[in-house]
Amino acid sequence: MTNGISCYTGLNVSPEENIALIEKAADLGLKRLFTSALIPEATQSEKFFEDFTNVLVTAVTKDFEIILDVNPDNYENFDFEGLTLRLDDGFTPEEIATLSNSRKILINASTVTKNFLEELKNLFANFENISALHNFYPHPITGLDTYFFADRNEILKSYGMEVGAFVASGSGRKRPPLCEGLPTLEDCRNFSVDLSARFLAALGTDFIIIGDGLPADEELKALAEIESDEVKISAKLLTDDVIVTEILKNKFTRRPDISKSVIRAVEGRKFLKATGGEILPDEKPLERNFGDITIDNSKFGRYAGEVQIIDDILPPDERVNVVAKILPDEIFLTGYIKPGQKFSFKFI
Repeated sequence: MTNGISCYTGLNVSPEENIALIEKAADLGLKRLFTSALIPEATQSEKFFEDFTNVLVTAVTKDFEIILDVNPDNYENFDFEGLTLRLDDGFTPEEIATLSNSRKILINASTVTKNFLEELKNLFANFENISALHNFYPHPITGLDTYFFADRNEILKSYGMEVGAFVASGSGRKRPPLCEGLPTLEDCRNFSVDLSARFLAALGTDFIIIGDGLPADEELKALAEIESDEVKISAKLLTDDVIVTEILKNKFTRRPDISKSVIRAVEGRKFLKATGGEILPDEKPLERNFGDITIDNSKFGRYAGEVQIIDDILPPDERVNVVAKILPDEIFLTGYIKPGQKFSFKFI
């Protein structure tokens, strides 16, 4: 998952801070840089082009893919070699098809329709050069609905496109003029970068960019650790059993058959066998509630080691140990663990 940052010149971040941000991000393995030529408050700055050029040169030396947000009126003014153009609304299907046959472009994922994509197809657009990036939404309450977002992504992926989205910085410096954060999803506006990015990954987003221009160091680190093929959920460990904690460090896969009351992992029993150990029953079995993580103990015979996430209220069972609990604010993520989906736990 190749995630990234945003850099804006002419606003509330100095040239030196932008350069330092690029260097930090590169050290963490972040490899995409988003910037914009569509911000009046920035482009009117006397030093805009000088600072803008310095950002591009630094990003190129650090092997970033540079994504420049442009519109039909100004993109030719910024047509530097090697840039990926993110085309804002206003480009005709004919213009997009023509550009796609000569360079990499990103279309607006938030406003795309199936009819529009079919038109591009009929115009012989080169879909190998086309990816998609959602808008970010500075105005509170205007961010995308989560179900709409998932629907757009499904349409775009059916055409073989990679799809990206933005998360807002919470502890860094938010971008003016509103300074309300720059998320794609409204549900994520007040989430941490870590939780926002894990949510977008759970929704099948291919790459994620922090929309605000000067995120905190811990936000960069959290984004760099996100993996696209799994739903990672924060939980509190309730056991000090060495064998159990070793098993729970692994990445799991949800079984293809959906159970009524639990999310069952495929690999738990195999992981137990690999340890060569035994899981003893708890002295007092506990009632199982939504978000509990359980593991079957030796009293369950050949099921010993099975890992489950509880999606119900279930009575105590002496054959089942409650070993961890998903944080209340993150239980909603379990709803995005589809059959065959990878998932793992982030213990705090």
